[in-house]
Amino acid sequence: MKISDLTYKVVAFAEIPDYDTDECVDWAMEMIFLGHETHSLLTLAGINKPTNYFEIAEYLPKVLESLKLKQMMGENAVLSYCSYYISKIAASENIRLNLAHVYKFCQATDYDRLVYDFYLLHWAWDDFDYGQEYTYYWENASKDNIESITVEIANKWIAKNEQFYIQHL
Repeated sequence: MKISDLTYKVVAFAEIPDYDTDECVDWAMEMIFLGHETHSLLTLAGINKPTNYFEIAEYLPKVLESLKLKQMMGENAVLSYCSYYISKIAASENIRLNLAHVYKFCQATDYDRLVYDFYLLHWAWDDFDYGQEYTYYWENASKDNIESITVEIANKWIAKNEQFYIQHL
């Protein structure tokens, strides 16, 4: 059965600084529309927004367990959470916005090495936005190719971490 794309973010919520728990309600609604139905999932979908972080943090593990989904921790949480945004970059969906999400995550997690390339790509793109002709952040990048480089790196990241997707969800 199909799962919501938000699943990759939701299973990592405990490890993510400043996680927007309203997304957990959105995720629950999407999962119901996709045909999943457990008592705890229905209850989560019915929680009013804005949500209380502590209420969601206490309840979400029960929901995940009811769906036989594993809560991610450590490196697996980083891979899972960031894969949501990086897969959108790879599909050329709102590249700049999704890159900004990974960049902010990288900053918030003390420059996690698993997504550090996206941090550098964000700064390289900023250099070009500010009118610079050259960037020290990414070799051979230019204003004309920074978008395609970002998509290429996202596709390589997904290919490198493909085993994660198969094993964990």
